[in-house]
Amino acid sequence: MSNILEQGQIDEVVERFYSKLTKDAYFSSMFAERGVDINLLKSRQRVFIARLVNTDSSKDQAINISKVTERHPFQTSPERAKIWLDTMEETLNEMELNVSIKEHLLSQMNFLMNKILK
Repeated sequence: MSNILEQGQIDEVVERFYSKLTKDAYFSSMFAERGVDINLLKSRQRVFIARLVNTDSSKDQAINISKVTERHPFQTSPERAKIWLDTMEETLNEMELNVSIKEHLLSQMNFLMNKILK
């Protein structure tokens, strides 16, 4: 799969997503408690999404699993994962993106989220 999501689109996804996610009480307080730099988080998310859009091979998926578990040494609950994924899906659906891109991205995110579930 070629990079069919332009950087400007990725930037917009990330901005819209975090605008929504930081309004969720759990994520807002978690970010505050952990002293999360939201701008750094957004920067990493941009790279993450660009990587996921280009992921096709099992080698790429192994690298993505490694990166996710490295950056997320904690586990999350299925309920919190659902909020995160639902927020991402809502964000993607608000944008005029190719359906196959949305499906591929959400599939990759669901797969990786399952790697950090309790």
